[in-house]
Amino acid sequence: MEFGVALSTCREGLFYPVGFTTVDGLVKITTRAEELGYAAVWGNDHITTQTYIKQKGGKPNFYEPMVVFSHLSALTKKIILGTAVIIGPIRNPVILAKQAITLDHMSRGRFVLGVGLGAYREEFEAMNMKGNRGKMLDEFMQCLTTLFEKPLASFQGRYFSFSDVEMLPRPLSKPFPLYVGGNSPEVLRRVGVYGAGWLPAALTPKDAREGILKIKQHAELAGRQSIDHKVALEAGCYVAREEAEARRRFITSPFYQHLVSLKRSTLKDLPSMSEEELYRRNFIGTPSQIIAKIEEFEEAGVDQLWFDFIADDEKEFIEQMEFFAKEVMPSFR
Repeated sequence: MEFGVALSTCREGLFYPVGFTTVDGLVKITTRAEELGYAAVWGNDHITTQTYIKQKGGKPNFYEPMVVFSHLSALTKKIILGTAVIIGPIRNPVILAKQAITLDHMSRGRFVLGVGLGAYREEFEAMNMKGNRGKMLDEFMQCLTTLFEKPLASFQGRYFSFSDVEMLPRPLSKPFPLYVGGNSPEVLRRVGVYGAGWLPAALTPKDAREGILKIKQHAELAGRQSIDHKVALEAGCYVAREEAEARRRFITSPFYQHLVSLKRSTLKDLPSMSEEELYRRNFIGTPSQIIAKIEEFEEAGVDQLWFDFIADDEKEFIEQMEFFAKEVMPSFR
């Protein structure tokens, strides 16, 4: 099992208090994660403030993840840099493919491009985008795979089109590590048909096992059974000596409120949005409790767990990273 860290490129105001994210903090968390032996850092993507954050008076800073990772690639040597996720329907696929291949070269093969629908439709609407987001994302995935696989690429669709694009240099990574984020059945299909990896959130081991099986089925139908699809699962994490303290920090955190805000999008298929249901789908507790839970996901076939460490500031975030690395990670080496 590998472990990763959720980087707050666009998590301020959602997972963390406004004022949490700084350029120096992004650098410090990434370099410390590499020192501690984490396999990856994952940055997310937002363009404008979400409605429920505006209603609370929040004005978060969102940093564009491709630019952030360009900077971080020069400051690191081993750690994987991944987007989780770029909002596909609001991007130009040709420009994004060029950025991704450039980052692939700049990082010496350490960049992973995770794309998704976007949890908040209001961002799509704020940019005056029109159309069915799901169908747009399907076309977007087709565009990216064509651009990554063919040196001279053309595509004609309803939402995206381009002709004779010569995409040079070619990617270092083959197949290009194109991951898809989300939990829905449509996401599983996209992973199987187009992707090299899956970026779900807040699963149970049973969910993970069933999702992996469906991805394999879709891949086989698409003639892609040779692809070794990776699974990198996102979850919240707070490690404490006492379970009661860990649970208290979880329930009172902005991260918990963010999960509740996803009940009509990313987490709409959860059987319940109760406190207990959300608690069991995240990694909250003592080191021994978290180790036992990780073992279940390892048996289910998850390759990497990456965490939104619950914290009020950068100092607490790094302390949680260090505590987890000391008390939990040695059990999986």
